[in-house]
Amino acid sequence: MRATLHDVLLKLLGALLMSPLASCTPSSETAAGPAPGAPAAVQVRSFGALRAIMHEGQTGPAVRIGDVVPGPRAFGVGALSGLRGEVTVVDDAIWTSYARDDGTLDVRPAGAEEEATLFVVANVARWQEATLDADVPDGQIDARIEALLRERGLDTEGAVPVQVRGGFRDLRWHVIDGKKLTPGGGHADHVRASVSGALPAVEGVLVGFFSKHHHGVFTHMGSNTHFHVVLPERPLMGHVDGVTLARGARILLPAP
Repeated sequence: MRATLHDVLLKLLGALLMSPLASCTPSSETAAGPAPGAPAAVQVRSFGALRAIMHEGQTGPAVRIGDVVPGPRAFGVGALSGLRGEVTVVDDAIWTSYARDDGTLDVRPAGAEEEATLFVVANVARWQEATLDADVPDGQIDARIEALLRERGLDTEGAVPVQVRGGFRDLRWHVIDGKKLTPGGGHADHVRASVSGALPAVEGVLVGFFSKHHHGVFTHMGSNTHFHVVLPERPLMGHVDGVTLARGARILLPAP
């Protein structure tokens, strides 16, 4: 059965990498509004908060995934209730990643009944893209995304869904394992209580969100982005701790 699920993952996510940008009608129910005078291409919904998880131990269900997905064209990231693993939604497909005791991952499609303690989601009708003409190191990704938003006349004060497709270097990732987590720990403790890894060079998809005003909600303090990585050929899905976007990669932003 496990091999069958992996085959499904490879087929569907491989198709995503090769697919053209899609179009449909977005839905809305928002936790982050647009800045005056700047159009918000989509509205973003968020459930739960990082500060409550890390500092108050609130890891119970904040939302049932099936209540907000499918979209149409839903994209989202989050952590499962009880910090049992990670969840990523790619074009309405719900994928979960669990840490096994032997240090490997169990990556599989999830049903609508799965629950998350943190979840951020948006319905994106159409994407516009920018191809990178140079590498973007980890510490410069936030600024590069904000610059692209400004260039396209999009909102830079609200929350924005973002995809990156193509090559990545120095990728560091983790999948949380709540069984190993000590209550009250910060982000570093969460990484230690995880299955984690590093890859020097890969091809795949990043799904996530940009916001300058959601630190402690769905971005960590000091960061304006929250990304998950999906690598169809492994298969691997997890939270991104660091990455360099390689020259030629495409940053996808919502089209107005």
